[in-house]
Amino acid sequence: MQPSEKRLLLILGTAVFLALNLLGLRAFLVSRKGIAAQISAAKASVAEDKGWIDIGETLRPAYNWIKGHPMPVMPPDDASALLLKTERDVAEKASLKVTEENLLPAVDSPLGATVGVSVKLSGSFSGIVKFLHSIQDPAAWRVIQKLTLRSDTQPPNVLADLEILQYFRPKSGADAAAAPGTP
Repeated sequence: MQPSEKRLLLILGTAVFLALNLLGLRAFLVSRKGIAAQISAAKASVAEDKGWIDIGETLRPAYNWIKGHPMPVMPPDDASALLLKTERDVAEKASLKVTEENLLPAVDSPLGATVGVSVKLSGSFSGIVKFLHSIQDPAAWRVIQKLTLRSDTQPPNVLADLEILQYFRPKSGADAAAAPGTP
């Protein structure tokens, strides 16, 4: 081989070597970019999953409370009757006068149902406070939805308009089959 051919061969070899190295470097950088994108996606996914885990841990006491105090299972008519009886008994114990009461229709939801009573009471403020304290009972799944207090014409007395809701699970055919002795 002539010296000029050797030089050309050396230049060509060097050019091919540099081209291959540049292609290899480009492939490495592209794969590194892809790996970095996958790592950031994995970090985001882990952060989202950690958020769900944190929410689960935060809600665990509520879950335990709900498991310890299950929602009552009964027909809507029984739930209405029980709520009305409870409202009257608590009002009587608190020395309150029931001036008006109206049963509200049962409302279904995916997690249960509610019945309600709209009631107007009159009596002393301390009696109203005792009534409110006794009637709102989370363990019985009973809450006060609306409350309006006004002064009565006789100063120590007040008028209370409130709506009380009772949450329950409607009795289904499977529940009735499990307990044949109950109506």
